[in-house]
Amino acid sequence: MKFQGQHILSTQQFDKKSLLSLFAEAKKMEKVVKSGPDVKSGSSSRFGRDLKGKIMATLFYEPSTRTRFSFETAMLRLGGGVVSNADMMQTSSIKKLETLEDTGKVVSQIVDVIVMRHPESGAVALFAQHSDVPVINAGDGSNEHPTQALLDLYTIWKEFGKIDGLTIGMIGDLKNSRVQHSQIGLLKHFKVKFVLVSPRGLEMPSAILKEMGASAKVVLTPEDMVETADVISVSRIQKERFVSEREYKQFVGSFVVDAALMKKAKKNAIVMQPLPRVDDIAVEVDSDPRARYFEQVRNGVAVRMALLKMVLK
Repeated sequence: MKFQGQHILSTQQFDKKSLLSLFAEAKKMEKVVKSGPDVKSGSSSRFGRDLKGKIMATLFYEPSTRTRFSFETAMLRLGGGVVSNADMMQTSSIKKLETLEDTGKVVSQIVDVIVMRHPESGAVALFAQHSDVPVINAGDGSNEHPTQALLDLYTIWKEFGKIDGLTIGMIGDLKNSRVQHSQIGLLKHFKVKFVLVSPRGLEMPSAILKEMGASAKVVLTPEDMVETADVISVSRIQKERFVSEREYKQFVGSFVVDAALMKKAKKNAIVMQPLPRVDDIAVEVDSDPRARYFEQVRNGVAVRMALLKMVLK
C-alpha cells in the first residue's frame, strides 16, 4: 500500500508487506542519522533535505513527551519545520469554543502534515475528515496509538530478525492500553501466539480477544506469562482512564516486572514498555540486558522519519 498523501489513523491500514517495507526504510533512516554531516560538501547529510520546505504541526490535547519529541525530531532530521502546541486544551482556540472540525480546516491551510493526540477515542479520525493535509494519529483515548505499535514491532523485528513464530506476552492494563491494542492490530499479520495477564477487571476487551481467537491464551499470574514469552510487553495502569483516584489505586502496583520475575523469563526474551513507567517495571530491570524500553525511544525516531517520508514524498 502507498501512503503518500494519506491519513495514518489506525493499524488497520497496514498489512505485512507495508510493515516490512516501513521497517526497511526505518533501518535506512537509522544509518542516515548515524552518518552525520557531509564534511566534504560542507552541508548536512541527505536526511536534512528529504522534507526540506515541508512543515509539520503537532497538536496535543493530552500530555506527551516521547511521542511529540520523537515526531518533531524526526521532521527536523528530515529537513522540515515544526509548529507545535503541547497544550491544546488550554492554549488554543478551543478556549474560544472553536470546534474540532474547524480547527482541522484552519490548521490544514497552514502546514503540510498534522500529528495529533486527543483523549477521546475517534477524535483524531473526526479531525482528519476536515483536514486538507495528512493527519497522523499520535494516540486517541484508549482506542489506538498506531505509530507506537509500529516502533514496537520494529524493535521486535530488529531484535529477532523476524516476527513470525514468536510468543508475545502482554501484562498490565490490557483493558485501557491503546498501545497493546494497536500492537495486536499489527501482529495479526504474523504467525504469533499471545499470552495475556492482567489484574482482575482490567482484562483485554472481549471484542479484541475474540478477534485474536485461538492465538491468545489468558493466564492468571505473571510467572505463567514470562516463562513462555519471547517478548514481554508491559503497560502501566492507565490512571487517566479511571473515573476516580480511588478506583485507580485499587489496581496500581498489582503486577510489577522486577528482577525476581525476570529470573523466570527466557534468556533471549526482551522487555518492552512505551513509557512512562509508574509501578510496573522496577528500576533494577534497567540493567538487565533484556530491557528494551529506552531503545524503543530511539527506534521511534527512525520509524517516524520513515513514515513521514512515505506520507509526504
